[in-house]
Amino acid sequence: MPRIEGFGEAQSVAITVLVDNRADLIVESTETVKYFRDKPLLAEHGFAALIDLKSADIRILWDAGITRIALLENMKRMEIDLTRIDKIAISHGHRDHTAAVTDVLAAINLAPEGKEWPADASVEDMMAYAQGRWLPLIAHPAAFHERWSFDEDGKKHGPYSGPPKAKWEAARAEVITSEGPHQLGPGCWTTGYVPRRSFEKSGRPTKMYYRDGHKFLRDDLDEDQAIVINVKGKGLVVVSGCAHSGIVNTVHYAQKISGVDRVWAILGGFHLARAKDREVQRTINEIKVLKPHMIVPSHCTGFKAIAQFAAHMPDAFLPGVVGATYLF
Repeated sequence: MPRIEGFGEAQSVAITVLVDNRADLIVESTETVKYFRDKPLLAEHGFAALIDLKSADIRILWDAGITRIALLENMKRMEIDLTRIDKIAISHGHRDHTAAVTDVLAAINLAPEGKEWPADASVEDMMAYAQGRWLPLIAHPAAFHERWSFDEDGKKHGPYSGPPKAKWEAARAEVITSEGPHQLGPGCWTTGYVPRRSFEKSGRPTKMYYRDGHKFLRDDLDEDQAIVINVKGKGLVVVSGCAHSGIVNTVHYAQKISGVDRVWAILGGFHLARAKDREVQRTINEIKVLKPHMIVPSHCTGFKAIAQFAAHMPDAFLPGVVGATYLF
């Protein structure tokens, strides 16, 4: 994938974590990170964030957690207006990133409600109103695969259905599938498929397959993607879901498609919970070379790897918790 001409810049960006594995009511806020402490929030093994491109007046819901409870409840407690979500983007098809999408769409209530029209109302106006509002939902097409797992003895387990695309569309999501980068706003894009070109292996499944007609094909989670934002005067902010492609690999690809070398912040799941010590250390070494101003490993990164990031990058490290708002 060559550099995207006219990648653009974003200004005044806020990223609020709505679902994550950890909650904390006593972490202290700073000028660049505000932690919600008014009410306790729910934590779960999942991820979701609200990306607010303030200068463009665009709000993007990035993923939706593993249950139908935490995302909506946390937004309610934080007094975040669901109806102001302009787009939804999905990092990949696993349940810990997609479970609450249908409920979010239902809560926004995109279908038009019946109302009284004056006698001279035009048919065109009534038709336009009847169409209602449709919410763009961006995902890689592979996110909707029917998945299976194979044992070494040949036994198969499944199917594990992908996200309920039909339900999302019935709830008035305009599902947009894109294998490559997709623009979400000025200077803000999904990466699309991230070519696997690094040493990173821990995020790639070894026993998973998907069914394509009568064939079972090895599942390498081709749909895994991140969001990359080029913030004016700072550089790239990379927000992963699980980084099954490898977080180093993902950031390098973000640099390539944006044409921007400076990395300001890396947030989200790094999928290192089950990685060997050697891979964790090499990941940290590679990230240190990038010299990010902020590093927030969370969700599937795992305690051991998170502790190593904190130890080796103390000036850039920040704890990933529900309710954190990062300001750029």
